[in-house]
Amino acid sequence: MADGVVTSVADKVIDSMFVVAKKEIDYMWNRKQHIQNFKSEVQKLKDMKGRIQQKIELAKHKGDNLVHGVEDWVNAADAEILKAEEFITEEGNAKKTCFGIGLCGNWSTLHRYGKKATHTAPLTELQEHGKPYESCVSLATPAPGLLDVYQNKNLDGIITQNSALGDIIAAIEDESIQIIGIYGVGGVGKTTLAKEVAARVKNLFADVAFTTISQTVDADKIRKDTESATKRIMKGEKILIILDDVWEKLDLEELCIPSGIDHMNCKILLTSRSKDVCDRMIAQSKICVNSLPFKEAWILFKHAVGNKVETDISLKSVAIKVVEECGGLPLVIDVIGNTLKNRDVNSWKAALTQLQKNAPADIDPSIRKAFINLKLSYDYLENEEAQWCFLQCSMFPEDSKILLEDLVHYRVGLEKIKEVESMEDARNRVQNAINILKSSSLLLDANVPEHYVKMHDVVRDVALLIATGGMNNFLVMAGKGVKEWLPRNNISHSYTGISLMHNRICNLPDYQISFPQLEATYLNDNDLRSMPDEFIEGIKNTRVLNLASNMIPFLPQSLMGLTQLRMLNLSQNRSLCEVSILGELKYLKILILNKTGIKEVPESIGQLVNLRRLELKDCKELCYTTPGVILKLSRLEELCIEFVVPSIGIHKCLAEVMCLSKLTCLRLKAPSVYDIPQDFKFDKLKGFNIRIEKEYKIDYTWNPERHLTLCTDYLVFPFLKWMKRLIEVKRPNTSLFKIKNLNNIVPDLYQEGFNKLEGIALMECPNITCLVDTCDLEGNTNEKFLMEFKHLVLSGLYNLKVLWKCPDEFISLTNLVNLSIFNCSGLVRLFPMSVAKGLVSLKEVQIKSCRNLEEVIWGETETDEVVFPCLTTIGLRGCMKLKSFYSGSCSSIRYPSLVKVELIVCHKMEMWRHESHETPKLKFVNHVPLDGRYSINDAVVKCVFFLSVYISKLIRIDKIFDSV
Repeated sequence: MADGVVTSVADKVIDSMFVVAKKEIDYMWNRKQHIQNFKSEVQKLKDMKGRIQQKIELAKHKGDNLVHGVEDWVNAADAEILKAEEFITEEGNAKKTCFGIGLCGNWSTLHRYGKKATHTAPLTELQEHGKPYESCVSLATPAPGLLDVYQNKNLDGIITQNSALGDIIAAIEDESIQIIGIYGVGGVGKTTLAKEVAARVKNLFADVAFTTISQTVDADKIRKDTESATKRIMKGEKILIILDDVWEKLDLEELCIPSGIDHMNCKILLTSRSKDVCDRMIAQSKICVNSLPFKEAWILFKHAVGNKVETDISLKSVAIKVVEECGGLPLVIDVIGNTLKNRDVNSWKAALTQLQKNAPADIDPSIRKAFINLKLSYDYLENEEAQWCFLQCSMFPEDSKILLEDLVHYRVGLEKIKEVESMEDARNRVQNAINILKSSSLLLDANVPEHYVKMHDVVRDVALLIATGGMNNFLVMAGKGVKEWLPRNNISHSYTGISLMHNRICNLPDYQISFPQLEATYLNDNDLRSMPDEFIEGIKNTRVLNLASNMIPFLPQSLMGLTQLRMLNLSQNRSLCEVSILGELKYLKILILNKTGIKEVPESIGQLVNLRRLELKDCKELCYTTPGVILKLSRLEELCIEFVVPSIGIHKCLAEVMCLSKLTCLRLKAPSVYDIPQDFKFDKLKGFNIRIEKEYKIDYTWNPERHLTLCTDYLVFPFLKWMKRLIEVKRPNTSLFKIKNLNNIVPDLYQEGFNKLEGIALMECPNITCLVDTCDLEGNTNEKFLMEFKHLVLSGLYNLKVLWKCPDEFISLTNLVNLSIFNCSGLVRLFPMSVAKGLVSLKEVQIKSCRNLEEVIWGETETDEVVFPCLTTIGLRGCMKLKSFYSGSCSSIRYPSLVKVELIVCHKMEMWRHESHETPKLKFVNHVPLDGRYSINDAVVKCVFFLSVYISKLIRIDKIFDSV
């Protein structure tokens, strides 16, 4: 028996030796194949590194921030490639000593190179680690707030403003002072100082809110601007509220701004032109901002122009006189400096002559100097479009946010300068003009989406003064609270523009009054119920007429007399049903009938052969267009039309739409997929928004230029021809509502191209159980599912149990940017770590009312560290059973971009995760358990919650909050 055991052991030893020997011989015998495989892996890594390097260069060119780790990866790849190429060169030189038949004088050399060539693990590992960077190498910048975009001013040598700045900061730091007033003449720099103060003391506050008041107080706007701040004040957080440009005493209680002895955590900083206003606001500290003496004005002027005003002797003498004419007002100094800095000395002398002229005698002394100086900047605008835009912006209410699209419509309608080739051409011209005005300090960003701008109140005053002379003569009473406008014959008849928008006017003149030169008439946002014939007769030459947001029930026959009309806006007149008379306005280029009561597009509209844009959105009775009408609109470039009631007329209308050769933009709503012709073509469209639904739903539009919404009981499989082509060719962001015969994206929608979409929203689809189920997918696929998705919204999917039913390696979410999951009660956990660690593009996660959710991320990972490089916001609300964000044991998770976390009514969540995690930029954490007792502020965040990599033990959230 012992011999048998020995024999068995000997056999195993011999077998093992044979395996080892075979492996060692293989290194030498198959050396060429090993070398070739090695070279192939090197080339793959070089190709990947080249692609990623291209993306990095593009990101740097665009000014984007690179994601954490990508540069380290490139450096590691470079080092590994260099090492590999040295080995390949060395092996090639050694091969020259070998015989052609494959033998070699040095067998150990063949063995060594053959064996080393099999060590490709570093190359393949780098390729695996580099895969996420192929789709994302940079971070998009979050939308900036007031203090994010503000640039600290260079106040060196500006003693006047430095002194005021010090006084303001001292008052803010004084805990006994709640309200601080800054006062001084218009253009002296009060608003700039307020922003400068906010930037310097922001570390003292949990948040800073900023709102502009203006002469006409809009209480709703102020409440909206300060809503978030006031809520946080009531929770005990320390907040600074800036009330800019206050003209009269404000009732803080009416504006819902907490103040008084019970709310000393609220600090209020207001600016006003009047010390009396500061007194009436009971400001405990009042700081006067004076105009600058010449020495300081000269320093500020040099900041704007450059040092050439000191070094160029011929220029300096003129520049000194120019500065003297600026009246010590920083606003004027800045504008004039930007106007003249690139001009020659002769231009400076000519400008000085203009500056020395008198301003109108009847204007506010505080802007008399500003008038002359800012008018110079207006005169020096070499772009006529920019001058036109400047004056048009003055016709909007003070401090209003001006929508660029309104300016585009007015530009097309007024035809003031040069005929535009297209609507797109008009947009480009307006945008260029806006850019010029911004660079000249004559317009400001509105701190809202990029499609808005605003005008400094002093600049607007000057613009209005300019608009009352020369070829322009405007009457502007916008936003003044006017209830009726009944001018008499002593009013000027030479007005070229009248703006009465945003008032409460019920009546217009019903007597003869003439404005023969009037080209633009803005009466929108009033309470008009009629348009008297006498008034219409008096404005018969107007080219632009805005009557939106009134209560006009019918159009008078006299409207036919407006033969010069180019742009007409009648939107939000809900009672207006009959519009046939508009067919007589044959030169119209833009017609807007949104939210009116019309039921059909009448035959007469076909006479508007010059129409370029037609809007018929949210007309809830619209169901029919007279045959041939749309076809006659041969110059139509942009069409917005929404039908609610199914009709054969819709099908015919869209058949005509296909024939419009100039159409580039289409917004369409139809009640059924069958209302759209099978051969409907989208190829020429640059932008579209297609909605199939009977009722109006929430519009989940991430990219308004490419969007498809389907709200129907059942989808037809395979998709109709037009839908399939739209998805394949345009890849629109897509929303699917209440679809009963939909179980998943893959395989249900796989053949329809949905896996290639950039964004999808699935809402209230009752039978969806998962997003990907490969059990019924025919054939084998190496495809990564969901890889193209950038935006994913899941809402009201009560039968959704898991996100996918397939091996995790089939799923890739490397491009996902936004994830929103609402009311999905069947979900217990979301992402295994093997998939979650690929979320390298994810910026925002919002999970609400998923009452059975226990974990967001689960499972183990082979890596020691996981990084979510782009994640900025995590919101978890109403997840009653949520126990942790991540339950695994990865030693370190880093969130380098995370700034905000909200935990609302997640009362079972006792830990975020085990081990350490790093959140260097975290600014705000809000935790509200079921009873709403607790809230933590920024200081607690920094001191207790998420203590970076130093915490290695279990974090118990309940204990942390109890300690607070």
